[in-house]
Amino acid sequence: MVHSGSARVPMLPRRPLSAVLMLAAAAGVAGLLALWWRQTPAERLQSLPDYLVMLAQITGLVGAYLLLIEIALMARFPWLERRLGSWLASAHRNLGGYLVLLLCAHAGLVIAAYSVSLNATPPEVVVSVLRTYPGVLAATIGLLAILLAGFTCARSIRRRLGYEGWHAIHLLMYPAAAAAFWHQLSLGAQFSCNRWAAVSWAGLHTVVAAAVVSNRLVIPFLNNRRHRFRVSRVETVGTDVVSVYITGRHVAELGAAAGQYFRWRFLARGLWHQTHPFSLSAAPNMDTLRLTFKCVGGYTNRLKRRLRPGTRVLVDGPYGAFTGILRRQRGVVMIAGGIGTTPLRAIAETLPGRRRDIVFIQRASKTGDLVLTRELEALDRTGRLIYIPAVGSRKNDPLSADRLLELIPDLEDREVFICGSAGMAAATVRNLRRAKVRRGRIHTEIFDF
Repeated sequence: MVHSGSARVPMLPRRPLSAVLMLAAAAGVAGLLALWWRQTPAERLQSLPDYLVMLAQITGLVGAYLLLIEIALMARFPWLERRLGSWLASAHRNLGGYLVLLLCAHAGLVIAAYSVSLNATPPEVVVSVLRTYPGVLAATIGLLAILLAGFTCARSIRRRLGYEGWHAIHLLMYPAAAAAFWHQLSLGAQFSCNRWAAVSWAGLHTVVAAAVVSNRLVIPFLNNRRHRFRVSRVETVGTDVVSVYITGRHVAELGAAAGQYFRWRFLARGLWHQTHPFSLSAAPNMDTLRLTFKCVGGYTNRLKRRLRPGTRVLVDGPYGAFTGILRRQRGVVMIAGGIGTTPLRAIAETLPGRRRDIVFIQRASKTGDLVLTRELEALDRTGRLIYIPAVGSRKNDPLSADRLLELIPDLEDREVFICGSAGMAAATVRNLRRAKVRRGRIHTEIFDF
């Protein structure tokens, strides 16, 4: 039996840990507001422009702090990645809207304050401020970059851009954060008049910057230099579905677990300049990692055409907390949609138990959309799990609450793992809740960006 490498990692409850992080972030906001309060004497609030300036300072402080949190959430701290996984990306995505609102409010309040004070039009104020104050132009460009990144988060825009374009635009967040940092140290009254606050603010930015450089550049570079990954085999396993086997030296030292994902960069023509996330589709062993993808776009179609054995691969990871270590009940139900089958198939391979302990349900609109069916049927035949393909349209949902209870009478007592598209995962969670499955026993991983 294959065992998950993550079993060696002590597991902390995800909800309490995420609550601690949110409380820490809230404490930081409270600290900034206290700093603003201490350095804002009542005599400075005498007129409408004064109030607008003070509100601009508050939104600027909190907005810059939220930008720092956004980058920290994606800094890939290994300890947090293995315990919170996709929660970090969800928090990053959910905070993005507040970040845009705060920074837009900051810019708008500054313009309004000077317009009222100088009796000037907003365009005149913008030109004057850009010419007069150092760092404002860079901060303005940074704000535009953040607005662009926020605009591309709309689902319809993301799909038109594709992962490559979306990811490239989001890299602009780093120079935007640097511009915001310089802007606040040079013009922020809370930092220019308080050396301790300025040093603390610079220290926070230094820690986050060091984490980004270390976790996203240095560690991946050292890992790839040591392990020297290459494609060993490319295998077509279904209609437009391809499995890629990656070998390297001392692969076990990565500590990868079934259900986790890596970011892969294949050093082949037309592929080397892009990096994409793919989950492991089989439990890792001493020298091999396997990923499986479906050809649904330009990049994956190029992978199918151009990948050959011997191709060098740069690997970044492992990432994610969606692993078998989340299991708390003997009975498990796995519900997969589309290519979301891949991490669940890998996790199922590692879970100990009798055949009836693990029920694997694969959701698809038509039979041709089922993925890795031969492997799942083989696991069924060898007594590792019960495999149930659930094929049908959304109108006639084959995974309604009643149907789930019919398939699995003891569903309420089982742990449930779900992986698929955002819509599929949300609909499945709703059906499970109607079937009286407790929310704490439902674990989801969404295939989206």
